[in-house]
Amino acid sequence: MKLLISAYGCEPNRGSEYAVGWNWATEAHRLGHEVCVLVSPVHRDAIAAAVREDVALKEIRWVFPEPHYWSPKWSPKWWRTYYLLWQKAALRAARALHREVGFDLVHHLTWGGIRAATFLGSLGPPLIIGPVGGGETSPRSLRDGFRFRDKVLETTRDLSNSTININPLVRGGMASAAVIFVKTADTGDLFVGSMRQKTVLFIELGIQKEQLSLPRMPRQTSPRFLYAGRLVYWKGVHIAVQAFAHLSKRVPQARFTIVGSGPEEARLKADILAYDLKERVDFISWLPQSRLFELYDSHDLLLFPSLHDSSGGVVLEALSRGMPVVCLDLGGPKDIVTLNSGVIIKTTGLNTAQVASSMASEICDLFASPMTLAKMSAGAISRANDFILSNRVAQFYREALSFIEGSGTHPVTVAAQSGADTPVVPVSRELGDS
Repeated sequence: MKLLISAYGCEPNRGSEYAVGWNWATEAHRLGHEVCVLVSPVHRDAIAAAVREDVALKEIRWVFPEPHYWSPKWSPKWWRTYYLLWQKAALRAARALHREVGFDLVHHLTWGGIRAATFLGSLGPPLIIGPVGGGETSPRSLRDGFRFRDKVLETTRDLSNSTININPLVRGGMASAAVIFVKTADTGDLFVGSMRQKTVLFIELGIQKEQLSLPRMPRQTSPRFLYAGRLVYWKGVHIAVQAFAHLSKRVPQARFTIVGSGPEEARLKADILAYDLKERVDFISWLPQSRLFELYDSHDLLLFPSLHDSSGGVVLEALSRGMPVVCLDLGGPKDIVTLNSGVIIKTTGLNTAQVASSMASEICDLFASPMTLAKMSAGAISRANDFILSNRVAQFYREALSFIEGSGTHPVTVAAQSGADTPVVPVSRELGDS
């Protein structure tokens, strides 16, 4: 299949959207598709270095559209404006490429946000959008832990999401799509009418099989907890700190490592001083991904109380290393974590203090039974095995093609082969059969 992927964010050895763009583009190539990728010029050097190390990646056609008269490095605060200009440049590049190649499918991959526009629907071939997220929101009862500025930002975000169906920049791309994949049901619920009828639920995360670890045996060391991610208000790190304060009274030898940086850092450090936890909490502003995996191996639990993450790459990474995860019953993490691989904290009707207290109690109960924690480690490995990247990408395009052909859109003939020589073709008109 001749596949055009729009991956504005796409870079090796990084997380988040960059990892999604890189992993999906390269895996689609490994599955046998003829792949062309549109990428922001910011990532040109990193991709060039990776291609030099892996000659097979030279078979992918990497294209770096550049808007006229504006470099993405000039004004980081204006990146949304730059993104729109880049999308127009990407459309110009795509038209020239389509005349030359004749694509079967066009896939808008990153940015994978519901408010991220794409103009590629006018190109001609069926357009796949997603998986997209961003339709999740924080419960009102948990906004008591936000500062005033953050409450305003959250309300503004809610209002922005409520206009998705009438926002001309977003609606144009969504309306022209043959199928829209959403990361969570919350995001899908924002669509109405014909756009809602063509949404399919699919988490975009994937992991390489060789990254899977072995289940852990019960440990005799002091409990060690980890958070990794940006330090922004909606990540809920303030809840994790408050929970750790409760926990440290019952387990005084416990330690908490926070990896990340962001506008919440000063507030979190002030909270830690107020709770008299300075000697038990370690801050690390940044680590390369390889070092982060070492922390997964040396810590016991990942605390990830995000209030509206669409998925959560660190959640899957932790599970792949046999590290159980504690999350809230919100957003994408609750769909990744199972009762056999972690703890999902209920939030309905609870405020920040109540959720933090509940989290601390659940963790104490877990560490009271070392065998339960060891079983969860095995469950984490098992759950991560459901997200092997090659399987996920192959399944995604099978479901996309099945949906497109079933809806009467121009059918696509597929001759690509997977690494296991399994044809990447629709096996059923019913989604999910694959």
